[in-house]
Amino acid sequence: MKKDGFTAVGLIVKQDWEGLIREMPVKWDIFKNHVTEIENRKTNVMMDISLKQQHGIYTQFICAETDDHASVPNGMQMQKIPTHHYLHHLHHGSLVGIAETFGEMYQYGKDNGIELENMKIDIGYTIQGNETHHDLYIKITD
Repeated sequence: MKKDGFTAVGLIVKQDWEGLIREMPVKWDIFKNHVTEIENRKTNVMMDISLKQQHGIYTQFICAETDDHASVPNGMQMQKIPTHHYLHHLHHGSLVGIAETFGEMYQYGKDNGIELENMKIDIGYTIQGNETHHDLYIKITD
């Protein structure tokens, strides 16, 4: 499916795999405590975007969608995510199961000749942590 580009404001996390496991929960807590400082958010739902993986370093973006004129609180960044084609799946169930669902999506792409990249979008996080589903996207190679 084609997903239109969008603008988001949030925190960048760059770490190797072990560092990412340690750092992401800390950054999520910080982001949730400051997300309301971002003016012009389009929704209260937050997302985790895997921007890239290079030489064993992962670049994650914990963020909320905004308009192009959003405020950027101290320590946060604004990123523009361009329009791309993605493999999409609506995940129901636990947060722990999201990694497995992404794995199934990669296997689906492999089985069906769809070349998928490392860029992933996971939309559905709430401040209260009471989400019931997540929209998962994996970028399809152009």
